[in-house]
Amino acid sequence: MLWFYTRDRESLSLETRYDNETLEYMSVLTHPDGRKETRRFDNARSFREWLVTLDRKLTARRWAQDGPPQIILDGWPDKTPVH
Repeated sequence: MLWFYTRDRESLSLETRYDNETLEYMSVLTHPDGRKETRRFDNARSFREWLVTLDRKLTARRWAQDGPPQIILDGWPDKTPVH
């Protein structure tokens, strides 16, 4: 999924997906300056916990979600993940 956030005249995006080749959950946070921060997680629980923490941090820093998330069709597991 692709999430967009705005603050004043700045914007950032968060892409969340499942990497079927490495069997990892991953995120790519694109900052307003274009810098990309990639993180990988080997299980859904730690990924979810990180996402909740990130959401709280963004809210505390006055970032607001800009519209609904966009679905990325190739970002889903081919099979049910084992972890």
